[in-house]
Amino acid sequence: MVLKYQEQESTARGSVPDAPIDNAYIVGCSGFIYTGASIVSEETRPPSAALIVSAGPAPFKILVKGQELLTRAAVIPPFLARGLDARAVPLVCFHITPSSPLYVEFRALAHGRVVLLERAFFQSLDAPLHALYHGRLAPARAAEIYDQALRIPFQHLTPDSKPDPRQQRIRQLLESGRDLTLTDLARELGTSYFWASRLMTEVFGMSLRDYKSWQKLQRVFHLLHSKHSITEVAHAAGFTDSAHLSRTYQRWFGQPPSYSRNRNNVRVMRCR
Repeated sequence: MVLKYQEQESTARGSVPDAPIDNAYIVGCSGFIYTGASIVSEETRPPSAALIVSAGPAPFKILVKGQELLTRAAVIPPFLARGLDARAVPLVCFHITPSSPLYVEFRALAHGRVVLLERAFFQSLDAPLHALYHGRLAPARAAEIYDQALRIPFQHLTPDSKPDPRQQRIRQLLESGRDLTLTDLARELGTSYFWASRLMTEVFGMSLRDYKSWQKLQRVFHLLHSKHSITEVAHAAGFTDSAHLSRTYQRWFGQPPSYSRNRNNVRVMRCR
């Protein structure tokens, strides 16, 4: 399915008054916060887990498996195919990437399904959520709110399963800087090729190939807002060309990299 990212538009509920441009707060390698006034996307499968909260009274829709889920707060696991309809809704999205220590915990919490949350759980964060949405929160404070927000779901929900104790060893290997194959991973873990592949899927919910694609996109995040062209960014990150980068980026995030790097569309702040 073709992915689309629609900018602010009028709806039956009206438009957002004085709606700001989108904001992206990059929280080190652990994740990022993305805010938008009117985000509408067809089916995407982002590799990050997400905690999505409405900064206002209006709910948003999550479209998954033919269902429409109406809510003001939700946890969505990584790689779950879903659409999002947040027309005229001030949205704050906390993304937990595979590099985050909390990634596996959020996978266990959501366990392959959308988890709807009470918006009241986040009442103590109302003021900073509004500040995030308007791009008025200092980067250091945004990083603090990121950490605080991610703790809230675990105060009210219990993960369906405990984190796999093998995930730390696998993470260490994958982030060692070596270009590991599944054969290398199997040897390091003392297991077979088949079980190494299965462990990747069980622990991270993705294949080794997808994990390597994610590592490339991490490099893209650090280069995208430089003076380099999209083609130069693609080659530096390890993609074959800009078309390959654009397809992967849009498939996972629902918008082309050219949109994300345009400062008229997205304000970018680095928090750590």
